[in-house]
Amino acid sequence: MESLSASTNSFTLDLYKKLNETSKGQNIFFSPWSIATALAMVYLGAKGDTATQMAEVLRFNQTAGEEGSSETTRPSLGRPKKRKMDPEHKQAENIHSGFKELLSAINKPRSTYLLKSANRLYEEKTYPLLPKFLQLITSYYNAKPQAVNFKRAAEQARALINTWVENETERKIQDLLPAGSLNSRTVLVLVNAIYFKGNWEKKFLEKNTSETPFRLSKTKTKPVQMMFLRDTFLILHETTMKFKIIELPYMENELSMFVLLPDDINDNTTGLELVERELTYEKLAEWTKSANMMKAEVDLYLPKLKLEENYNLKSTLSSMGIRNAFDPVQADFTGMSVKKDLFISKVIHKAFVEVNEEGTEAAAATGALVLRSKAPTMTFKADHPFLFFIRHNKSQTILFFGRLCSP
Repeated sequence: MESLSASTNSFTLDLYKKLNETSKGQNIFFSPWSIATALAMVYLGAKGDTATQMAEVLRFNQTAGEEGSSETTRPSLGRPKKRKMDPEHKQAENIHSGFKELLSAINKPRSTYLLKSANRLYEEKTYPLLPKFLQLITSYYNAKPQAVNFKRAAEQARALINTWVENETERKIQDLLPAGSLNSRTVLVLVNAIYFKGNWEKKFLEKNTSETPFRLSKTKTKPVQMMFLRDTFLILHETTMKFKIIELPYMENELSMFVLLPDDINDNTTGLELVERELTYEKLAEWTKSANMMKAEVDLYLPKLKLEENYNLKSTLSSMGIRNAFDPVQADFTGMSVKKDLFISKVIHKAFVEVNEEGTEAAAATGALVLRSKAPTMTFKADHPFLFFIRHNKSQTILFFGRLCSP
């Protein structure tokens, strides 16, 4: 489980950096877990170079080489060794069983918060899928592929898919697939949905929320509703790269939001350039280990925020190295179907997050603490651009990742 988390978390940072290339200075918000899960379902039916490219981009190579059950493996955090992986081999089996384990940990029913991750594959009904593939995708991902009539009723299929996503995300993600996005040539649509709603372990009081200027850059500001709370939190101050990270746990401590805030805006854009350049999963894992953070009393200022972002990830994933899967000629999904012309036409992802005094609501379609010595009160004032992510603590998996440049 941990090694798969290391893979999906590495993929998170790779994808974030790629999205950043085309959205400088803009808000970013996505669910890497959701995207990786959906792609893993497709990887289950991929063969040859199509499978190899997917495994490399999703960093599965670093999960797969390890023997035995994923519980006992140790995460290999370095750059993955290039290793050809056929989804039928034991290595790929480790990955799919890792997803099964993580999905069941994430979907455990709880009374204090809502968290669910659901998957579905819609395929043109004239494409017969192999019984073996259907059996495996149901067993590993609890996702029965659904045959629809894209050929003659693409708009009806679109409505059906959108309704399913809406239901899975408590109506937060609507119209995932825009009008006209499917047509009679659509062959396969891959859909993932994740929904989270949790309350802070330490709630902000509404009466302490006030209008405050948020600095978009050195010269521009905009008013935001700024929440305030003085309480004890785990915090780390990185003095070389000049930023702070704070951990804000949700009820029961099973999930936390981490906020990474530069000390100031020291560049000509958002103030995040240096951190973004240096950011790797290994560093992030190090910085957010509770043993490396200190417990301190903090004056915490955090803006209320609501973000909804849409992505068609086809070109992003292509430029990361998943090329064959999208190519009608090169794609090899013979593990899914005997027909040779199956390929992915779109990967559409839509993510939503709302943070307020009570806690966080987020959706996307597509232990004991080691305490360090107590320090004097610190101020953590998120009144300029910052990175944030929501982590499933037991598995260390990043479920949502974002950047707030303009609330």
